[in-house]
Amino acid sequence: GGPASHGILLPLCTGMSVAMTLAAIRDARIEEDEAEAAAAGTTTAGNDGALPPPTRDVVLWSRIDQKSCYKAILSAGLRCVVVPTKVERDTDEVVTDLDAVESALRTHGGRVLAVVTTASCFAPRAPDSVDEVARICAREGVAHLINDAYGLQCGRTCKLINRACAVGRVDAVICSTDKNFLVPVGGAVVMSPSESVIQRVGKIYPGRASSAPVLDLFITLLSMGMDGYRSLLEERATYAEAFAKKFEEVAKKHGERALVCPRNTISFGITLDKLEGGDDDDGDIGGPEEKTSLDASYFGSMLFTRCVSGTRVVPRSQTKKMGGDTFRGFGSSTEDFPHSYLTAACAIGMTRDEAEEFFSRLDRAFKDFGDKRKKEAKRRRKKREEAEA
Repeated sequence: GGPASHGILLPLCTGMSVAMTLAAIRDARIEEDEAEAAAAGTTTAGNDGALPPPTRDVVLWSRIDQKSCYKAILSAGLRCVVVPTKVERDTDEVVTDLDAVESALRTHGGRVLAVVTTASCFAPRAPDSVDEVARICAREGVAHLINDAYGLQCGRTCKLINRACAVGRVDAVICSTDKNFLVPVGGAVVMSPSESVIQRVGKIYPGRASSAPVLDLFITLLSMGMDGYRSLLEERATYAEAFAKKFEEVAKKHGERALVCPRNTISFGITLDKLEGGDDDDGDIGGPEEKTSLDASYFGSMLFTRCVSGTRVVPRSQTKKMGGDTFRGFGSSTEDFPHSYLTAACAIGMTRDEAEEFFSRLDRAFKDFGDKRKKEAKRRRKKREEAEA
């Protein structure tokens, strides 16, 4: 069946829903291994009858620099192996490295429980090649979970996931309710072509839960109706092209350019390269990478103080540690992305008036940043001159 043949709404965020789904997949795999061992006349139990820890404890994760999915894998008691991505040669897109996925499968062999891919992400990251990964998972007998946090609103992404279900293996697709249905944060929809996967996810939930996420979605869908929701989807898809064009116009006005990411039709990006160097004379700042981090981060704080939310400013070459892994170039989902950049999303529910106000504030922020940098350069020159005198 298709990815939405069976589903369940969980009163959890996307990350915790990923953790629960992985736990359900792990339990199912243990039972499968037990059944196979029994059929072969062997046992996986110890002498006392207690089950040993599951041997399939590795999850391959195609790198996407969002912390929640990485933490979800660890929360499920599994080991996360980060599979590197690559930058497309003719664009700015960061894409799936299928050779690296194959290599990781060979390296970890029978310990691999699942591969986690992402179908909705911030530019310059493109959706994973979930159809090709689905083929690999079907061939290797490995589970495949797709993190599709806000891709349900994008027809192109839905078609890609449908294709993955048709040509290979997809065990579950997880979508956020707040990002796709305009409801408060706190819910996620888990979908699967397999009814048994959904039943296991429902049974593994511990304790009681709030009904608020279910009621929020129910009331919202009733108030909008199918026609109202489809109208919002069509409005977003229609405006996305104009949004990207206006974003590019603002970038060019200030000496920047749009990131070329044709496969990402929700999130768009522009470079912030002019923010890197500052004034040529201010030799007391440090090396280029330090300047990039300071200047780009400061620009992000300027947007925040101007009540611009939802944008992401990613400095070039920043490093972050999570768990036992070090992520170079964190934010761009690859180690050596050549630009600092800013992203913004044309998401469901955004109006044209809101978008125009965003572009107006972005334009003013660029101007204010330039003014501040000129004042800072002037202050430093004066300080140097006084020191030399």
